[in-house]
Order: sequence, then C-alpha cells, then structure tokens
Amino acid sequence: MKFPFLERRRRNTELDEELHSHLTLAEREALNSGRAAEDARNAARREFGNVALAEELTRDAWGFRWFADLLQDLRYAFRMLRKSPGFTTIAVLTIALGIGATTSIFSIVKAVLLDALPYRKPAQLVTLAETTSADRTGVNVSFGEVEDWKARQHSFESIAIYRGWTPTLLSGDSPSLVLGQRVTQNFFPMLGVRPALGREFRPEDDRTNSWHAILLSHPFWIRQFGGDPNVVGRKIILDRLPFEIVGVLPQSFRPTLFLDAGGQPDVWAPLGYEVGAPYACRTCQHVRAAAMLKDGVKLAAAQSEMNSIVQQLARDFPKDYPPDAGVAVAPLRATWLGKAQSAVWMLFAATGFVLLIACVNVANLLLARAPAKRREIALRTALGAARSRIIRQLLTESALLSLIGGAFGFLLANWIIYLLIRFAPDSLPRLESVHLDSAILILALAVSVLTGILVGLTPALQLARVDQREAMQESTRGSVGARRGRFRESLIAAEVSLAFILTIASFLLLKSFVRVLNVDPGFDPRGVYTVNFALEGPQYNDNKPVIEFERQALQRIQALPGIQSASIVSTLPIGGSFDQNALVREEGYTPDAQLPDIDTYDISPAYFAAMRIPLLRGHLFTDDDTKTQSPVVIVSESAAKAYWPGADPIGRHVQLNTRDAKAPWATIVGVVGDVRQYGLDSQPTPEIYALYTWRSFERPCLVIRTNQDPNAVTRMVEHEIWALDRNVLVWNPFLLSQILHDSISPRRFTMSLLTAFGVLAVLLAAVGIYGVMSFSVAQRTREIGVRMALGARPALILRMVLSEIGAVGLVGLGAGVVAALALTRLIAGLLYGVGQADPWTYAAAVAVVACVSLLACSIPARRATKIEPSIALRVD
Repeated sequence: MKFPFLERRRRNTELDEELHSHLTLAEREALNSGRAAEDARNAARREFGNVALAEELTRDAWGFRWFADLLQDLRYAFRMLRKSPGFTTIAVLTIALGIGATTSIFSIVKAVLLDALPYRKPAQLVTLAETTSADRTGVNVSFGEVEDWKARQHSFESIAIYRGWTPTLLSGDSPSLVLGQRVTQNFFPMLGVRPALGREFRPEDDRTNSWHAILLSHPFWIRQFGGDPNVVGRKIILDRLPFEIVGVLPQSFRPTLFLDAGGQPDVWAPLGYEVGAPYACRTCQHVRAAAMLKDGVKLAAAQSEMNSIVQQLARDFPKDYPPDAGVAVAPLRATWLGKAQSAVWMLFAATGFVLLIACVNVANLLLARAPAKRREIALRTALGAARSRIIRQLLTESALLSLIGGAFGFLLANWIIYLLIRFAPDSLPRLESVHLDSAILILALAVSVLTGILVGLTPALQLARVDQREAMQESTRGSVGARRGRFRESLIAAEVSLAFILTIASFLLLKSFVRVLNVDPGFDPRGVYTVNFALEGPQYNDNKPVIEFERQALQRIQALPGIQSASIVSTLPIGGSFDQNALVREEGYTPDAQLPDIDTYDISPAYFAAMRIPLLRGHLFTDDDTKTQSPVVIVSESAAKAYWPGADPIGRHVQLNTRDAKAPWATIVGVVGDVRQYGLDSQPTPEIYALYTWRSFERPCLVIRTNQDPNAVTRMVEHEIWALDRNVLVWNPFLLSQILHDSISPRRFTMSLLTAFGVLAVLLAAVGIYGVMSFSVAQRTREIGVRMALGARPALILRMVLSEIGAVGLVGLGAGVVAALALTRLIAGLLYGVGQADPWTYAAAVAVVACVSLLACSIPARRATKIEPSIALRVD
C-alpha cells in the first residue's frame, strides 16, 4: 500500500512539469497569433491565472496539505526553540522531571496493581481466613475447618491449602536450609500451573503416610542439579527423610502471592494431612487457604454463604468454633498487597501532582514569552493567516517541547526504576516484574503530547486573539504583561496549593516515622545477636533429647568469652507469634468455655535478661523451675490487665493449648513488661511465656547478648552446637537491631519517596514563582522607573512587588490547606501517632512553603529596587 504523502516530492515535480507545459502551450498559441515574445508570455500567464494558487489547490486536492503544514510547523518550532536555549533547557528539564517521576511510579502501579496475576482465572482467586469480632483481619485457617467448609459450600470450584516449610537438606558434608511450601494436591491445578518436567502431585501423594514427593522450583533445579533433565525419579534427603523428585515447575511460575516461608520456595511437597491426623484438627490454625470462585459467583455471595456456614458450624461444634466466628473472603490480590496498595497509589498520585506543577511551570514560561511574539502574530494575522493556523503552529511548538522533555523523562525513568528496585523493601511485591515496556512507552508518549497541549493551549489562545493595531504600536520594551497577569497568578496559586498538599503529606509521614522510631519495643535490641538452629531426625522425636540438647548448647554458649547472657525463644519479637489457646482459671469453669487466643512463647530462664524485658511483679524463671513437675508461666502486663483487671495475677492458673480438662495447669509467677511482637507500629498484645522444658521445640532461636563481633559469635556458636551434633543446621544469623530496622523499611521507603516528591514540588513551585516575578519586574520596568524618579524609596518598591505575590501565595496556601484536609484522609491508614489534621504539622508545612515562596520572589523583588530610572525611562 502506497501513501500519497510519501510520494510528495515526486508528485510536486510532476505538478511543476505539468504547469510548465500548460504555460508553454499557451505561450506558443500567443506567438502563433502574431504577438511578440514578451506579450505572448504575459498573455499566457494572465490566461492561466495564479500559478501558486493552482499549486496550493492541487496539493489540497491530493489530501496531504496537513502533512506539509505539520513539517513546516515542526521546522519553525525547532528554529524557535534553538533560538532560546535557556528557555528550552529549563522547560525540557521541568517536563522531564514530571514525566520521569510519573512514568517510573506508573511502572510499579502497572506491575503491582494492574497487570493480571499469572494464574488461571486470576479475577476469581480469593483467600479464606477465619475471623472473630476481635480480629477482623485473620490470616490462618485449620485443615479441619476447611474440610467442614468443603462439605457445605457451593460457591467455590476448588479450595486449596498451603503452609510454609523449611526442611534441612542433607547434601555433601554439611546440612543446608531450603525454603519450601507444602500444598494440597489441588493447589497447582487450581492455579493452572503444570510442571515443565515430570508430573503433578496425585491424590495418593497427599496422604499422611505418603507425602514424600517433591516438585522442584526452576531456580533450585538449575542451582542444585545443573538443569539435569533426568532429575525426575531421583531421591533427595530432607529432614533426614527420602523424597522422590516427581517434577520441575516451569520457569514462568511466580509463587509470590503464596509465600509463607520467608522467601521464594525451592521445593514443594504435598500437605499430607488427613482428618484425625496430628495438626489437622479444627483448632490447629497454622495453614492458609486459597480458593477459586465458580464462574458467575460474586464475591459478596460467597462471603454471605461462608458466614452462614461458619455460624452453623459454631452451633454444631461449640468446642471448636468461637460463637462470633466468621470467614474473610477477599480477592487474592488485595490480601497479598495489604497496605502496599494504598501506599503505591499514594505515590502515583504524588507524581501526578509533580507533573501538574511541571505543566503549570512550563505554561507560565510560555505565557512569559507570549508578549515577545505579539508583534509577529499580529503581522501574520494582517497578512491573512487564519486563527486556527496560528493556534496549530503554537501548539506544535509546545508539543515538540513536551515530546523532547518526555524523551528525556523516559530515560530518567530507567534510572529512577533502578533506584526504586534497589532500595525498595522486600515486602513490596512483584518488584521483579517492574520494567519499562511498550505500554509504558505509549503512556509516556501520550502524557508528553497531552502535556504539550495543556501547557501550550492557553498561550496559543491568548496570542490568537491579539489586537493587531495594539500589538503593532507596542514598544519593544513592552508594558502589557501586567494586564494578563491574573491568569499567571492563578497558575502560581495552583502551584503553591499542589506543593503544599505534597509537603503536608510528606510531613505527616515523616512525623509518623519519627513517632515509630521513638516507640519503646519493650526490649533492648542493642548488642543482641540471634541465630536459629534445627534439630531433625528420629533421635529428636521425643521431648527429653530435644530439651537436653538445648540445655547443653545453652551452657556451652553461655561459657564463651564475651557472652553476657544466652537464651532460646520459640519466636523472636517483630517476628509474629505462635498462637496458643489459654484458659484463665476462674470459678464456674466449664470445658465448653470460650478460650481467648493468647500469644505464647517458649523460652529459657535467661531470656528476659538477654532481652532486658523488665520484671514488674513476682519473679523471673529460675533453673529450678525447669526441673519442677508443676509448670509455671509469666504473663505480660497487657495480659494481666485484660484477664485480671484490678487484681494481682500472681498465683493464678492458666491452661495452655488444650481443651482437655485433665491437662495440667500452669501457675503464674511473674508479670513482665509488654513487647511489641508484631511491629513498632502495632499495639502490644497479651502474652504468656512458658519454659522451653514444657514442650519440645525443635527449631528455636538463640538470643545472645554479647559485645563480640557478630561474625566471631557465629563461628563460636556453630562450633559449640556442632560439637554436640554435627548434623544440626545453624542458619539465619542476625543482629536484633537490624531486624528492628528492617521491620520499618516499608514505612521508611514510602516516607522517603513522598518526601522526595514533596521537595521536588516545592522547588518547582519556587522556580515558577521566580519566573513569574522576574517576568513581572521586567514588564513593569518603566513603571518602576517612573516611581523611583518621583521619589519612591527601594523599601516601598520591594513591598509593592512582594505584596503582589504575597496575596497570590496566601490564596494558594489557603486552597492547599482546605484540599489537604480532605485528601489526607486517604493516607490515614499509613499514619502512626499523628492525626491527619495535626495542627503543628500543618503549621510547619505552611511555614516551609511560605518561606520558600518568599525566598523565590525576593530575588527579582530586590532586583527591582536596583533599577536605574534613567535607563528604565529611555525611549527606544
């Protein structure tokens, strides 16, 4: 297919030849009639008419006149931009910053929030979690209750269960930890994932005594087996048990949404639970559930059905379900994202504000250049140029300017994305999918064109309505800018307002972050070193060998040089908890009484000394307590207030992790301070501490307070543990202060980015104010010269100039405050310890924006006081 405008040169040549031949024939006819050569040539031209008009009409008939005009406008725009390098550089950089920031954050929005999940029917995937009136954001479920749901529900075509798994791999001379997931047999079919090698899990694999089958992740297959295609059927030893490799998952499989093991899983095994088996009871809530809605079933209908089912189960099984039990049915993406969703949208909105401020700045720059073009536009209008033609030419110039800025912005976005990925917290999902693709490029192009139209439309319309007589009579010094200054001032007010909104948002997040940093976690993390170890194998299937190994390991580590105290704990602070049911012993106790969920931790006696958790009442654990047959526990202050309000809990009894009335009761011997187990920005929860001798815990965490180098401590701990058993796995050495630091990294990342955008917005607003004030002073040079010649003092001139922008700034700040009060509700969920309308934060934001604005306008204002009247009044 041929396009006429691609053959423009050839057709123009043919047109010229044709017109020339017509003139030649007419001239010959005149010569043949007896006229002189000059008269014949003139007669032929008169008879043919206007040659140029004929060419234009013919080109219009061809239909690509618009293309020729566009090329002409582009050439003109290039010349104009080249003639003003200062203006072009500032405008291009301003647009590049706005488009670069917007494009980079949109790439995150696209990857995290907009791209379809890489599974079958992603919109129908949901998560299921048990909730109560006290906990509406549950996560876990139990195998037993899921079996109850399956038997009664009609909304889901499939419900799958999964849980984290960290087996020990025996390969070579030393064991190593691998990350894994255990899933029900229908997990991968529900997601539409098929192995690249081998087969899926079969129903017979998902049994209590036959779950030792393994699917390898693609990276683990490459790393551990070198991509051997014959790996299917081989055996590997995990937790000292043989597992048969039945397949390898495809490289494209992204299990990010189903992580419960602290990272990307290396291996996948069947869950292996059956009704009646250990850990498969209705109250054993340590697994998670995902489901696929049936075609045509709405989320609300599924939620209603599940609520009815759970209420019926609570009546049928009162011992296993709390009376206020419920089920949260949520889209998989929403559950996966959590607070990250609102944070990402907030950052995208912030970049939109930055882009708007950039647009306002460039529009102001174009308005400032408009008076210099008035005489040119007036002359072109007088010569017959149509208003639409002038507007199109001016918009072409602004669009070209924006496209250049957009190209630089797209390159800048690559660098910004690199920084975002490098410094973003691990909790921000799907970072590996963030990149600049064709969709982002199209967006950047569209935003660039739209930006060019927006910033150029107002100047173009103003210039197209120019009064020819007035424009031709203006002095080259110009004095008409002030008459059209109101629109520029309104743009400045908008800039100040937008900058204030971003500033107050960043200030609120910054204050929240400072409040979080100042929170007392309930322990002293300084100098505390942590490391995990795992006891695997048949020799550790009983309580006694596990407890004896842990006792000997603690004795050896405590005796090391530089070790102040050493202890073990089932779960570290900031790392969640191991929830257990606890019953407070009171009069009228019945086995059917509702049990409250209390966070329970297994510790050794030195734990409180190692963590420096204060004792409030009673006494701490002693070594003698580990030998007694009567279990003792210590409760936190929150537990004491919740279950024994106004009374002393010392000497009271609790029953842990059981509904069996014959189970032993533990005596409370002390009350300690609260620990913020779920994060610095979460409230303390009731906690109970039990001795590690009460039950076996094969994967404890060592907590060591030391003044030694962490690397040296790691080597010493490994040596002492391996002296007892060379096959014990030691892993995950960390400083507790680093764990605490990492726990607030999402809040730090969001706050840092928004603060950066706030600073950029204020700087862009300052540049805009400076440009408008400089232009205003230049336009009023003659007026200021007259005032100074009549005796006006510099202070009066300074006050006069500043008063103009001061009024504009106050209007912008007022509008910004009103808008911020409405918009900051959207970030209320990201705040901690500060209200969204905190008056001191608003006062600080007003002061910062006002001071920056005043500084920006003070430079041209001071320049106005130095104008020489003799030069200002000189006649051109």
